[in-house]
Amino acid sequence: MKILVMSDTHGMIDLDKEILEKIDQMDLLIHLGDHYKDALYLGKLKNIKVRAVKGNCDRENVEEEIILELGKHKIFLTHGHQYGVKLNLTRLYYKALELGCNVALFGHTHMPVNMKYDDILIMNPGSLSKPRGGAKASYGIIEIEEENIKSEIIEI
Repeated sequence: MKILVMSDTHGMIDLDKEILEKIDQMDLLIHLGDHYKDALYLGKLKNIKVRAVKGNCDRENVEEEIILELGKHKIFLTHGHQYGVKLNLTRLYYKALELGCNVALFGHTHMPVNMKYDDILIMNPGSLSKPRGGAKASYGIIEIEEENIKSEIIEI
């Protein structure tokens, strides 16, 4: 299973559309908030299943957190603002641990993160439209093959 992970599009999706066209096979689009409607639009464009959470700039009455079970993996989706991710990832890590998740995906900072802490993969895809902190425009790719999970950040 191949998953495209995006966040913080803020209504500026030209680059996101280009990325969607370049990726051959994709099974799921995950959007981690701040312009929820972008996720729906992009999903329709590529006719792909979308899972998206509400960000701190979204006004839609939609889920702020989702737990996905994909094969043997349990994935926690959140925008991250409610876990203080601009300060550190401690609260996010412990929430994932509490939920029994081995993957925690978040946005909010507009800066990419791809790390493993203990047995939990923690990823922020960054932002294609508004990167911050000297980061380049970026998105994430997660590939799941049975028990194995690979993740990478792609910078543009």
